[in-house]
Amino acid sequence: MSSPDANRFSAAGSTLGYLAQVEYALLIALQRMDGDVELRLSIETADDITFEVEGSPRELWQSKHHVSRHGSLGDGSPDIWKTLHNWIETAGDGSACFLITTVTAPAGSAARLLGPSRGPQDVLAARDKLDAIAREAGNKAHATYHARYLGLTDDERLELLGRVTVLEGAVDAATLTDRLVGSVRKSTTAQRRLPLVERLRGWWYRRALSHLSLIAGGTSDWINLTEIEDQLLSIAQSLRDDNLPLDYGDQPEPTKSEVDEDDRVFVEQLQIILLHHERIRQAVYDHNRAFLQRSRWQREQLLAIGELDTYDRRLIEEWKRVFLPLVEPSGYSAISDADKRRGAQQLYLKLQERTLPEIRAEVQSGYIPLGSLHILADRLQVGWHPDWIDLLKHRLDEAQGVA
Repeated sequence: MSSPDANRFSAAGSTLGYLAQVEYALLIALQRMDGDVELRLSIETADDITFEVEGSPRELWQSKHHVSRHGSLGDGSPDIWKTLHNWIETAGDGSACFLITTVTAPAGSAARLLGPSRGPQDVLAARDKLDAIAREAGNKAHATYHARYLGLTDDERLELLGRVTVLEGAVDAATLTDRLVGSVRKSTTAQRRLPLVERLRGWWYRRALSHLSLIAGGTSDWINLTEIEDQLLSIAQSLRDDNLPLDYGDQPEPTKSEVDEDDRVFVEQLQIILLHHERIRQAVYDHNRAFLQRSRWQREQLLAIGELDTYDRRLIEEWKRVFLPLVEPSGYSAISDADKRRGAQQLYLKLQERTLPEIRAEVQSGYIPLGSLHILADRLQVGWHPDWIDLLKHRLDEAQGVA
């Protein structure tokens, strides 16, 4: 176990803060979506999070994420004065200013007075409190902030604070998922909201990474709310009763060395019929993606009870239509091994060319039915060589243990 001293240099807290900032941006965007789809946002430009319309900033957001609720929102706190200083420099255009923080403000503090339900007298009282702190000049580290604040006229300070809203006690990074789930409640049923959020979050992190990379390189970039809305609706469509989300279509293909070292039962089935190594590699790719997808559907409870078993039975029926012999096997023993393999290869190709059923009507994967057949082959429920049962008796116990 690491000691407290060993954690002094850990960047975990600041990293959590950056991650929370990215997730706050998504959460706020989802909340704004019903009101103004013309909004677009950026991260780490004019502010931590900026919303604008046609080049004009409308909202500036500062996020202050503290681990274990450490930090302060007292009238002299760094979070207050650094944030105010930033807005004095950047928010002169009348844009609304929001401070979202995990910390709870003390009763009677300026931050508490600037909460969402404040009135004109609260803003005036907050200005008086902050004026007193700035004039005391007790904190030398904040001297520049205090001087810049007092450099504004009384009316300018009042006008600035009138545009400030402090959202105290915000959820931390560890519990943001619940808020995100709540924000998509209109998009799908309760059972499917978490799977929707997880997929939306995955897309959002990729989009945010691309956005930040462009910003860091000096290229202007914005994320339109319509982008988020389109992605949300697309994922919600995949979670309908006649559809399922597909998450592994772009998985990396297995390398040749990985396939050469693969000793699973379904691979041996393909090796027995001397299938070309590139077709075996494609089969491994289909199997791996189908296995991951089926497992995720089950884990997220997106499948009805017994649905996967019913689907596997449908695939076994398709296999039977191709692989069951056409005639009684009189004189079968006279067929050479080479002829058996050639026949198996032709039937395997015929099965691959069939339009195999997907698990639901609107699922369009290609790899799920083919990969599922290899899952069944791994369990020795189907086979390719005419003598597959006899040839693989030595792996029967292993196959029966495959999930």
